[in-house]
Amino acid sequence: MTGPGSCDTLGDLTVKRSLTALAMLGALAAAGCSSASGSTGDADVLRFAAVPVEQNIDPTAEYQDIIALIEKNTGKKVEFVRSTDYNAVIEGMVSGKIDLAEFGPLSYVLAKSNGAAITPIASMVEKGGTPTYQSYGIVPADSRIRDISGFKGAKVCFVDPGSTSGYLFPSQGLLAAGVDPRTGVRPVMAGGHDNSVLSVASGTCEAGFSENAMVDHILIEKGKLKEGQVKVVWKSPPIPMSPVAMRDALPADLKTKLTQTFTKDATKDRLVQLGICTDEASCRVTADSSIWGFQPVTDATFDSVREVCAVTHNEKCSKA
Repeated sequence: MTGPGSCDTLGDLTVKRSLTALAMLGALAAAGCSSASGSTGDADVLRFAAVPVEQNIDPTAEYQDIIALIEKNTGKKVEFVRSTDYNAVIEGMVSGKIDLAEFGPLSYVLAKSNGAAITPIASMVEKGGTPTYQSYGIVPADSRIRDISGFKGAKVCFVDPGSTSGYLFPSQGLLAAGVDPRTGVRPVMAGGHDNSVLSVASGTCEAGFSENAMVDHILIEKGKLKEGQVKVVWKSPPIPMSPVAMRDALPADLKTKLTQTFTKDATKDRLVQLGICTDEASCRVTADSSIWGFQPVTDATFDSVREVCAVTHNEKCSKA
């Protein structure tokens, strides 16, 4: 969905973690996007952004079913903005250059605290489950480390400073164990949950953190990790699942259609009924195949993330 001269080329430009808000806005302007009003410049296009949990995948393929559903329900063309950097999605929503985004819980909180006029619609959920997940602290299978206190002094893989399960909740866990996440370990930012897990499995990092699904099944199903290759020595409290949020400045009727899309139609069985995909096994509502659909949420759903921000005094919580 991208091409030379398209505003969507920003998605690939924002891979670099050092990209600032100014550079992002400059790239958009150079690409011919509209400006100060925050409009994308095309009333028939919705710009949808997400940060893949894996670094080496094509997210447009992972999100093709949900993109087709949005287009069917809204009559708009969806342009997918690819970014592997949390800050780029935050800045895109703050500047009004992205209309709809799938956030991590922390990056949603950061976007709100940095002035993004956005409303959460729904969060991912497994079939019959609740919209929560966990962060895992992991070590190689043969490691002598038995709990998170053993991470002290170790080379530890985190995901990204803007990652909820890959940095924020792990920071809380380390602090509770008497380990400073900045000075008590030798931190490495792996850039993706998959990279963090695989770095631990290979011994590149002595310990690391990742969302639970990456350890429990995603990498195993892809043949990248063997069962038992890493062991879990710490689990976080439940974390609110990643939300989809929309820009408040969108037309009211469009916001109604987007809300309907994610709260009523974005489930695997419904996607089959609507002819988006042929069977539930092949349907994907997000990059994680275990996710069944979405469940409505409100801003208050993410108060627990704000509480962890307060406990950890994480500078990312107030500064994107």
